[in-house]
Amino acid sequence: MWNKKVRGQRRKLKALLKAIENHRDFFAFEGKFNCLEVPSDPWIEKPKTYGKVKTAFCRKWIEETERLISQKPEDDGFCKVVGAIVYPELWNSQIIIFKDKEYYDSFFERKGPYQTWTRITYRSFAAERNITTGLQEVGFVEDLVDEDFEHRSYIWFYMDQH
Repeated sequence: MWNKKVRGQRRKLKALLKAIENHRDFFAFEGKFNCLEVPSDPWIEKPKTYGKVKTAFCRKWIEETERLISQKPEDDGFCKVVGAIVYPELWNSQIIIFKDKEYYDSFFERKGPYQTWTRITYRSFAAERNITTGLQEVGFVEDLVDEDFEHRSYIWFYMDQH
């Protein structure tokens, strides 16, 4: 099934980009954090999906993160907007709004027996895809290990500089 040709990629991309722009009020929630997930099915991460389509999605996801950063309420206490692009599982990408500073500070520390994040300092996902942004880029290699399961992916976070 993964090797099937993905049909209607331009149409699906157009609908996905429109859905990213037309989401609800993202800042009205209770709790420590809120996540905006990719509003589509996982066709975006299939191997047969064109690279230009994947890059267009990533560019829009970073732009939406920038837009939400510019719209965050100033009088709401601590509020941090972080965009995450998971590669190659682009469908798992999220935009996260943190309202708890302690949770935000501990979020990037993943050194457990089943999940480990290792900081990437030698490359830039945005530069590889020719995406320009004024946001800070922080990359991690995520290793998931279980009894009969091992998986590696790359997570790129985009956030404001302060």
